[in-house]
Amino acid sequence: MPKIPQVLAGLVVLAAAGGGVSYWRALPPKVDVVLPQAKIVTESIAASGRLRGELETSVGARVSGRVASVAVREGDKVRSGQILARLDDEVLRSQLSQTQDAVLTARAALGQAQDAIRTAQSQVAVASRNPLPSDITRLKADTNQAVAVAEARLAVARQKLIFAQRRLAELRKGPRDEEIDATEAQVRQAEASLAQADRDRNRQAQLAKEGAVSQAAADQAETGFWVAKRTLENAQARLRQLKAGTRPEQLEQAEADTKAAESEIRASEATVTGARASGKAQLTSLLASPRAEDITVTQNRVREATRAREVAQARLAEAERAQEVAKQRLADVIVTAPFEGTVTQIVTEAGGVTGPNAALVRLVRTSVPEIRIDLDEVNLGKLQTGQEAVVTSDAYPGQTFRAKVRELGAQVDTERGTVEVRLTPVNPPAWLRPGQTLSVNIKLGEPMSRLVIPLTSVTTIGGISTVLIVEGDEVKKKVITAGPPGPDGIPVLAGLEATTQVLLNPVGHKPGDKLEPVIVKPSPGPGK
Repeated sequence: MPKIPQVLAGLVVLAAAGGGVSYWRALPPKVDVVLPQAKIVTESIAASGRLRGELETSVGARVSGRVASVAVREGDKVRSGQILARLDDEVLRSQLSQTQDAVLTARAALGQAQDAIRTAQSQVAVASRNPLPSDITRLKADTNQAVAVAEARLAVARQKLIFAQRRLAELRKGPRDEEIDATEAQVRQAEASLAQADRDRNRQAQLAKEGAVSQAAADQAETGFWVAKRTLENAQARLRQLKAGTRPEQLEQAEADTKAAESEIRASEATVTGARASGKAQLTSLLASPRAEDITVTQNRVREATRAREVAQARLAEAERAQEVAKQRLADVIVTAPFEGTVTQIVTEAGGVTGPNAALVRLVRTSVPEIRIDLDEVNLGKLQTGQEAVVTSDAYPGQTFRAKVRELGAQVDTERGTVEVRLTPVNPPAWLRPGQTLSVNIKLGEPMSRLVIPLTSVTTIGGISTVLIVEGDEVKKKVITAGPPGPDGIPVLAGLEATTQVLLNPVGHKPGDKLEPVIVKPSPGPGK
């Protein structure tokens, strides 16, 4: 009997132990939850983009041709108007020279036309007035001079005829005996002179050799010998001609010369008669002026000269336009920078061939650079010009600079659903380069207190953000309005209270689960 209380006590202990096991098996599993933390949050939109110039363009020549030289290299900074490249201009210079010659010719033609107008106008003035005594005197003097010149030519023609007739008569008569005798005497005299000249030559040569006379004396004797020999030859030729008599061709030539002289006399006589008749007619016409027909003729000359001047003026204007075009084309072979900027690409090197307005050099205006980023179109309602942004570069960690939204794209890219946003850097650092990749955070408003939860707590599908919360020991889904992620997590704009228990990681859980919440401290968000 004494063991009965012990047994009962053991049974009580076992019963208690069995009940305890059943209790622990009924408890729900634990899960980490966080409470939304109040943080000072600056809402922003993050994106990456590239630094561009405010203006980017391809620069080329207005004409085609071979690239003679390129004066810049990629990365060079150039000023507005600086020479970038030149094309070969040999052909264009030749064309310009031709147009310049054409202008000079056209100007000369215009000058001649203007002179013709002045001459015609003076003729009108002369034809329209009565003759002056000086006009009559001058006309008579001109007539007398013309007649005198014609008579002088007539006198010369008559002298030629006399000489030709005398020569013809001599040839027809033939040589006379006395002429032959005289010529034979000349031959004998020339032979004697030659013999004497030969003796003198030999004597002077010997004396010069002995030093008795100068060499100049010997040379003079030598010259005298050859002169005497030539005289003898001429006399002998004349004697042979006289003995041979007149040749037929000499007679024919003399007859032809006579006829030519007679024709010249007739022509000269006609010239004298014409000069007298012309002077008389001009004097008669002068005394009868002014005549209506003379005035009409001279006025017509003025009109013709005026039309010629108009044609010359038109041709000059056309030549000058062609010259200006040639000058412009020659100037167009020089490619200059349209603005101050940086050379980003040499498209065509020296020696290459380019066409009109084809790219030679790519140029970016870097005096006012801009950052271009593409943002999802859902952000359009949050953006406006003037918003500030913080810009960083992976190439320069820890260095930031500010920028401002300058322009929102005029249209949305229908394929990607994005809109281009352009920002202007404020005090850009020296390490910025065109084309550089940059990270941009656009501030959407002023800093304010927001409830923030970890990034891992939020699930976003189709633009709807949800979290799993624990109320009591039951899991429920809650739709929230979330802001853009920040360094401390995701700001909650609506849908949660500061006491709401939010699952730190909802993976593996669903609404309706029974869980025991364990409040933990949120880990730092990205970037911490």
